[in-house]
Amino acid sequence: MHIANEDQSPDIIHILVTRFKGPAAQKVFVVAHGEEYDPDSKDKWAGHEVLRSIFALTNQNTAPPVTTDTESLWYFERIDDSNIRARLRIASYLNAQSDTLYFEAKNRAVSFADYDLALKKVSA
Repeated sequence: MHIANEDQSPDIIHILVTRFKGPAAQKVFVVAHGEEYDPDSKDKWAGHEVLRSIFALTNQNTAPPVTTDTESLWYFERIDDSNIRARLRIASYLNAQSDTLYFEAKNRAVSFADYDLALKKVSA
């Protein structure tokens, strides 16, 4: 894995490039991100990240690249010093490059995956 831009400037596009074994590669662009937290309690945090992924063969194959757009929505709540409860929602969107139903979807998510997470601090 390679993170192309480690600068935290808002004008920088963050890109992750993955080269797989065999003739394939994927680029993931961070399109948007944000966060919210409760400054009084410091026990709750929510954030989101919008990604565009482009997966392509790197050999002479003429198959077009596969483009996907996803949004990850995170919520974390500290229960105590050793436990955190979290929720993750992954929303998937159609895009004009690879989906004929893009305009019918009207920029709304077409699928959701919801996860409940329990994180526990492990003693060293």
